Amino acid sequence: MKCAILEDFQGAAASLPCMEPLRARGEVIAFRQHVHSEEELLEGLKEMHILIPIRDRTRLSARVLGALPKLEMISQTGITSPHLDLDAATRRGIVVCTSPGSGQSTVELTFALMLALMRHIPQEHQAMREGRWQTAFGVGLHGKTLGIIGLGRIGTQVARIAQAFGMRVLATGFTLTSARALAVGVQMASLEDLLARSDVVSIHLRLSERSYKLIGRQELRLMKPTAYLINTARGPLVDEMALIEAIQQRRIAGAGLDVFEQEPVDPGNPLLHLDNVVLTPHIGFVTRESYAQLVGGAVENILNYLDGNPTNVSNPEALLQRQRR
Repeated sequence: MKCAILEDFQGAAASLPCMEPLRARGEVIAFRQHVHSEEELLEGLKEMHILIPIRDRTRLSARVLGALPKLEMISQTGITSPHLDLDAATRRGIVVCTSPGSGQSTVELTFALMLALMRHIPQEHQAMREGRWQTAFGVGLHGKTLGIIGLGRIGTQVARIAQAFGMRVLATGFTLTSARALAVGVQMASLEDLLARSDVVSIHLRLSERSYKLIGRQELRLMKPTAYLINTARGPLVDEMALIEAIQQRRIAGAGLDVFEQEPVDPGNPLLHLDNVVLTPHIGFVTRESYAQLVGGAVENILNYLDGNPTNVSNPEALLQRQRR
């Protein structure tokens, strides 16, 4: 059995103790670099039986899946998303299992970005290194209005922490009900109303056809010029060029971003050169605790599959196909 860990940039997944039982069953190879083309991906994976994708870093298209004859299982860290063609995997009899995380580390990063942006922490850190003292004037969270787009598991945790800071919380979402909003203690609002009233807007949606570029030029124009946008969900939820224009023209106060339309970010991306943004390289889930849960779950799914007792299967039809062979 050969197993590949895809785009394990820091080698963090490969170094976890939970990998040892898997190594006892076969060869585990960690690919630490970003894959730039399908050809490059196919060359590295042609002998693999099992893949462990690190979240949605690697696009596994129908073409890729169809060109890997030895591949029989994908043990996804996190849930399946558009990076993986689940229908194509099912047609090929490739079993896909998932290992959902808690989302707590993403919640924490949401507030890290919010505070760094609004209190100018990166700028003040650099100023002190240069011998300067108190160069900026920050904005506090207490008494401000936070608008949450997507009141799911992560959005709910963000709402509760915001309330602890003394923030008022508005929420909107495709499936949000008034009963759900009441249970969390937030005010339900339309997207337009939320954007117009919020001092901070934080996005916590899954990427889908419906949510793709949900925040564009028209939506950004609804925001206050003093408002901030936080995105720790998925880059394509926001029209990146529209956001860059809004920030450059000071139509909003700034943005804290952990996710981008293209990842890794192109060195020429204007976001890298704006002074009223705080950027992190999609590290919302990159903590020791989160990796132990996500990768540990993925390894457990593999071991169960190898033992003939597959768990957390997203496409049981693929199992039936394999049984018929």
